[in-house]
This record gives sequence, C-alpha cells and structure tokens, in this order.
Amino acid sequence: MRKKIQIATVVLVLVAILVSVLWIRDVRSRIHDLPSIMDSGRLSVLTDSSRLGFATKGDSAYGFQYEIVKAFADTLGLELVISEQNDLKSCLKELESGDYDIIANLIPVTTEWNQRALFTKPLMMAKQVLVQRIEDDTTQLPRIKTHHQLAKDSIYIQYNSPFKMRLQHLSDEIADTIHIFEVKNLNTEQLVRLVAEKKIKYTICDEQFARVLKERYPNIDISLPLGFEQQLAWVVHPKSVLLLEKLNAFLDDFIGSSAYWEIYRKYY
Repeated sequence: MRKKIQIATVVLVLVAILVSVLWIRDVRSRIHDLPSIMDSGRLSVLTDSSRLGFATKGDSAYGFQYEIVKAFADTLGLELVISEQNDLKSCLKELESGDYDIIANLIPVTTEWNQRALFTKPLMMAKQVLVQRIEDDTTQLPRIKTHHQLAKDSIYIQYNSPFKMRLQHLSDEIADTIHIFEVKNLNTEQLVRLVAEKKIKYTICDEQFARVLKERYPNIDISLPLGFEQQLAWVVHPKSVLLLEKLNAFLDDFIGSSAYWEIYRKYY
C-alpha cells in the first residue's frame, strides 16, 4: 500500500512538472516581438477606458493614447486591436502572459516595474495634484493647502493605481497615516466627478488633465501638488526589445510634430 502511494505521489509530481513546463512554453510562445507581430498583422494594445485612453461615441473611437498608438500601428501597416482595462496590475499580468504587446497608459517611470516591463521613451512630464472641492460655505472644512493637513484623512484612487506608491511615500514624509481607498471600475475622470458631486473628499490626477477637468468641474481645486514632475511612458514586455526600439523611434519622430500637437490640443 505504501509503495502504491509513493508511486502515485511520484506520478503526480511528474504531471505537475510537465504541466508547468508546457504552461511556460505556451506563455513564451505568446510573447510577441516585432517580427512575430508583423507576421500576425495585428498589434494588441491595452489602455484605460477614458478620453485619455480609449473611448467610443456612436461609431467613433477616440482617446489621446488611442490616437497615438493608432498612428504607430498605421506606420507599420498593422491592424490595431485595443482593449480597455483600468487595473494596471491586471494590465501587467496580461502583458506578461503575452496576451498584449503594449500597455498604452501614462505610467510614471519608476523602478517598481523595471523587472517586469520595459518603459518606452516618455510621452510627457507631469506631476500629480490633489483634487478637492471648493466649498462656498465658509463654515465647511478649510481647503487643504499643505501635505501635513492630509494626516489621518482619506484619498480615493483607482484600484491598483500607480498613484498609490506616491501616497505611501507622502504618508512617510509627513510621519502620519493617509488612508488610501482603491475604487474598482472607475477611471480618474469619474473619481474627479465624484469629488465635484460631494460623494468623496479627495482624489489625485495628473496636473495637465486636472486643468482640463477644472473647466468641466469649476468647483474643484487642483492647486496642491503631491510630488515632483515625473516622466510618463508606455510599457512593453521585457523580451519585446525590437518592438521597443521601433516604438521609441516612432515616438522620437512623432512627439513634437504637428500631428502630435493636433492630438494633444484635442485632449489637453
């Protein structure tokens, strides 16, 4: 009986090893670099569901990052296959599994992702600002003017947002707790609207986009920066070296061109 159990255990271990090897081989076969992407004729891209990422109105598609990555796909003669995902960690997992070739989100260039992805050339520089509501009634809570006033207060951000790390660092800097609430299935613009509608107190937004939203929601204040300027870029899989080289060459030529500024002015 004991011998049968030992044999069964060995068989199970061997099956587990075989399954693992096959899974790793399958994942590796799905990691696309430029030659296999060109052979497939398709470029698969993830971005967020917003006017800065990808959105639709009727039969029309639009979005700041969508328009830029579409221009890149067009230069290569590739069909653009774009999907929406607001959770950056989920994006990274899907990139690592080979389901997508590029994450076209404005991601702060930090060391956090260095081992798992390659950053492109920066698309822009930006700093994060606190979004808070302007109260007409002077009896309401005073406006936050310094970081220390955020001690023991609450800030709402997207689930798995890159802003979370900045808030954690800020909490250390002021030597007090900042309560961070991560909200699923909402993008930055939707969170800003919730601040304007008095449904949440604070959120965070990139300064350039915050200025755009200030025009739509004049009762928000965006005057308090939460850190220094950071480079914002897209990412590709660590093995997609040739894709990164081609994409960087495109961004070098495109950013600053008249076509780029036409897109930029449309959204900013």
